[in-house]
Amino acid sequence: MVTNKKKSLVDVFAGSPWEVNSVIELLTASYIKVSVKDKDLNSIRLSVPYDQYTAAIQLIDGKKIF
Repeated sequence: MVTNKKKSLVDVFAGSPWEVNSVIELLTASYIKVSVKDKDLNSIRLSVPYDQYTAAIQLIDGKKIF
């Protein structure tokens, strides 16, 4: 259960290191804070604050990274 939406993080992307690097650059260029978490050796997970989730998803969906 989310108790404080502004402080909670939401996963927005998972991929290889080079894909994640591209998404980080895209999000930080739009002033969206990104948290990086290692999922396993070849996959990294990105999270953003709850209040920036919609903007992050719109940017990621609009940018073809693959």
